[in-house]
Amino acid sequence: MSRAARASLLAICLAACADDARRPETPPPQEPTLVITNVTVVDVDSGRLVPDRTVIVRGTRVAAVGAASLTPPPANAVMVDGSGRFLIPGLWDFHVHALFDPEAARTFLPRFVAAGVTGVRDMGGSLGVLRAVRWAMLAGTMVGPRLVAAGAVLDGPEPVDPSVSFAVGDSADASAALDSLVRAGADFVKVYTLLPREAYFVVLREAHRRGLQVVGHVPIGVSVREAVDSGQRTIEHLRDEVGQLCMSAADQSCSSLLDTLRARGTWLVPTLVVLRVKAILDDTSLVLDPRLQTMPDLVRSGWDGVRERARERPAGYWPERRARFFGDLELTGAACRAGVPLLAGTDAGALYTYPGSSLHDELVQLVRAGLTPAAALRAATLGPAEFLGATDSLGTVAAGKVADLVLLDADPLADIRNTGRIAAVVLNGRLLARPALDSLAASGASAARPTPRRDSAGLEGVR
Repeated sequence: MSRAARASLLAICLAACADDARRPETPPPQEPTLVITNVTVVDVDSGRLVPDRTVIVRGTRVAAVGAASLTPPPANAVMVDGSGRFLIPGLWDFHVHALFDPEAARTFLPRFVAAGVTGVRDMGGSLGVLRAVRWAMLAGTMVGPRLVAAGAVLDGPEPVDPSVSFAVGDSADASAALDSLVRAGADFVKVYTLLPREAYFVVLREAHRRGLQVVGHVPIGVSVREAVDSGQRTIEHLRDEVGQLCMSAADQSCSSLLDTLRARGTWLVPTLVVLRVKAILDDTSLVLDPRLQTMPDLVRSGWDGVRERARERPAGYWPERRARFFGDLELTGAACRAGVPLLAGTDAGALYTYPGSSLHDELVQLVRAGLTPAAALRAATLGPAEFLGATDSLGTVAAGKVADLVLLDADPLADIRNTGRIAAVVLNGRLLARPALDSLAASGASAARPTPRRDSAGLEGVR
């Protein structure tokens, strides 16, 4: 380029820069603002109601929570009248199986959101489905809850379910499985019933080295105290998968064990709703539940097959199983009174447990077990945030927190069943009113049959 051409180009650039300097700066686009007025906020930390609040959501965060008379809404906000309504943090289901199959994931994940479940902990599925779901939600092509996931399960050399498990027989298998989980982006490690004792302790040591928590079942070759002392963070399903966990809540040994769980900070995830199902698999109420007809064929046929095989058990099995379930209710209440931290989980995807709606069933069962409605609600909101180390952003309705919220038409502290009376959901700042929730709930739905109000086994119905 000649000297004259370079000079001309420089003059053009300087002129353009001068023009830019004279132009006023373009303000950044305003974040969308949502305002919920005159609402009663449920303080899940203290277990009390705070009436007449205005909640301002800007972008994906709660910007302000204040007295309605002192918190004027900003201009151009989307306004929601909260009069006579109650605002809770987004709910978590801390034990689900939604990622074992692509169709199940497409069906399940929107339904969690439709039921006010804005976060889930997936406890075992396909690594490929996990990757695909995360990409889809990141791209905005799938609506789903916040997701923390185990990926695949670590089980013994002959896993209970090979389709979602790594077969682990020794330390080399354990290390290889953990490497695969890390590469796949698993958030934690789930151990399962048949994992050999020596491999279990290798998993705990190697997972800790990789910065991953270990949760799940206590393998049959390991005692509960050993698991707790070794750092397993959660124990799932009470006595259904853990025979050593308090055969009776009245035993002195049970009190001692519960004290150990509390002292070690080990969390229990009772999954009472699925334990109840296992106690009444011989009852027709399960197949008359209208939710069954909305499930993918793969899921429905699998459940029905298990039920048909279970009905071959001798008649005396079922009274014993129901008595065991009532014992699980007593154990859950005893754990709560002993100060053992509890988390609400359903095992959604397993045996007549449904994405989203079964979380509300679980809250009912927790109250039946002796928890107050406030304590049950905490197990599905602030408890998960505490477990995840995320109380700075999740678990309560407060300024600075992520805007995952559920607007209810009735007081959940007066009756825990009111968590199911949902007027709207706010997911990461996005308002989903009733029509949008109905659309999400109908994902993959087909015709349904009526449900009975009570089952012949004498246990409360699931609805």
